[in-house]
Amino acid sequence: MSERHEEVIRPGEVAADLVLLLRGGVHDDGILRLQEQAGDMNRRFSLEGGDCYGISTFAATEESEAWILARNMAVRRRYYRIRYEDVADLRVLPTFRAPHWTVLFDGSEGPDYRKFMDALGDLRDNPHWRQRPGRSLR
Repeated sequence: MSERHEEVIRPGEVAADLVLLLRGGVHDDGILRLQEQAGDMNRRFSLEGGDCYGISTFAATEESEAWILARNMAVRRRYYRIRYEDVADLRVLPTFRAPHWTVLFDGSEGPDYRKFMDALGDLRDNPHWRQRPGRSLR
């Protein structure tokens, strides 16, 4: 039995300059991993009794972006930065503990997912990245 995603949604408001920070891979080949993550979420959660495909992100503003990259994403060498206005018509919800947000899709290959993928843009280098001893590049 899957968990109800409704139980991890928390109150939150969309700031005018909200951006979503998405963990990227070492190379530009993380797209398949994102499809897998959307499918994993659907296996773990249901939403309103139905499917629950989605991707985990961190939400930031211009003011908080550097802090979130340093605090929440320092083990990630690369990341995507998505402007909220480019995905505003998708279901983008504050979930779990701040600054975590989830972007929901109609499926791991549907039009919502494709719209999200189109909004990704280029992988960026995380200026706060630090490789931890004994860990592989991520």
